[in-house]
Amino acid sequence: MVTSERLSRLLLLLYESASTPGQMQMFLDALVKTMDAKGAVIREHVFSTKQEVRIGKTTLSETVGYSDEALARYRDYIHRNDIYLKNALERYRDADCGLSQSLVTEAERKQSETYADYMVPFDIGPMAWAKLAQRPDCHASISIVRRDGAEFFDNYSLELLTALTPHLRQALKLSRSLAELQTTNAVLTESLDGMQIAICLVKQDGSVLRSTAGAIHLFDLGDGISLRSGRLRTQALSEQVTLDGMIAGACLTGAGHGFDGSGRVRGNAAGGHKVRAWTARSGGAMLISRTPPARPLQVVVYPFCSGVLASESEATALVQFSDPSAIPRSRDAVLRALYGLTPAESRLADVLLEGLEVREAADRLGITVESTRFNLKRILAKTGTHRQAELMRLILSLPGVRKEP
Repeated sequence: MVTSERLSRLLLLLYESASTPGQMQMFLDALVKTMDAKGAVIREHVFSTKQEVRIGKTTLSETVGYSDEALARYRDYIHRNDIYLKNALERYRDADCGLSQSLVTEAERKQSETYADYMVPFDIGPMAWAKLAQRPDCHASISIVRRDGAEFFDNYSLELLTALTPHLRQALKLSRSLAELQTTNAVLTESLDGMQIAICLVKQDGSVLRSTAGAIHLFDLGDGISLRSGRLRTQALSEQVTLDGMIAGACLTGAGHGFDGSGRVRGNAAGGHKVRAWTARSGGAMLISRTPPARPLQVVVYPFCSGVLASESEATALVQFSDPSAIPRSRDAVLRALYGLTPAESRLADVLLEGLEVREAADRLGITVESTRFNLKRILAKTGTHRQAELMRLILSLPGVRKEP
């Protein structure tokens, strides 16, 4: 059984990885050692379901312990017939985690292409996994593997993954948010102070250490959220209690004392087994009401460990605000720089990002529906995506900048 001290250490590495490029491998290395494993991988799979699950595309996020050859073989063809993944999606769609012996019988394993062409050549054996995200056509997970012939993972392994899963989800969301604070594309590089994304860093005592321009703008408006005496204040008392609780829990975890305010988490394992574990607080999400007709602000609180993207050693939590009524920031420059989109194509991508259908986008841009569909096909081809939903996920993962009025 993993001690609270070791789990706290894993969480510190995890949240530090969210603000430090390349740090995720240090977390995965530590996790692999803790679980006496060979390797770990975080992947996203795009799939379709008709009579059976068909895996269309796999995207590698992070990995340790796998050779380049193994990763390439899985990416190029094994993923389409991965018996573990197909069984998880077809038989255990509602499961939050599982063990390889629950997904596949020994007879199924040894008769599978996955075993013959992937597991045997690369010495891959027992596996434990946890689901990080699932949409109707997408599944993201973390998998931990041991060497072929090693002892199976047990229920203690599932308890550890169940304790880590809410934090993994939060850390990956945080990483995407912080990616908007810095990009390798020099034309979009901005400092924290200049960013329109609404974020503030919070110290362990709950006081605000630093805020972006976008957050300061919301505070100045004073509708729903404000900054008074160095602390975040909501208009509704019940919302204040909820926000204070999430910030306090996130600060404890970010400072390495998460088990001072630990909570119980539950998960459903493949095969019907219920998993329960204690874990540190992972922050949370809430809505903050505003004066009608303004829609509520969306607020997400994350534990935070300082990294190179935001080197504030005193910060232990990060609070992000999103206005659902705001027009999405333009990805125009990034799309043109990374994928060679023309100005017309990047304008269409921005309009589609606002949620418009093709016909509505054509009206907005003053072009024909046929031209709009033609430009969309070219965007899909240039970005390597196959459907509009997949394109939107790609665009949302890119840094954006405020549109000029």
